[in-house]
Amino acid sequence: MEHAPETGLTCVSCGQNSVIEIEMKLPDGTEVVFCSCHVCEARWWAKEGEAVSVDGIIGLVSD
Repeated sequence: MEHAPETGLTCVSCGQNSVIEIEMKLPDGTEVVFCSCHVCEARWWAKEGEAVSVDGIIGLVSD
């Protein structure tokens, strides 16, 4: 299986460094980051360098 190029980001689940990071700005101006591991398919969100749950992101969007 071919993997995406290394990005320097480390997966919080498997420790591999084949992670994509997408920066987004929510409608209220809050900046968040979505990360996805190409190896184990783990996905997570962060805001200001801190982990945020999916429910937390939904809460930010629906406020």
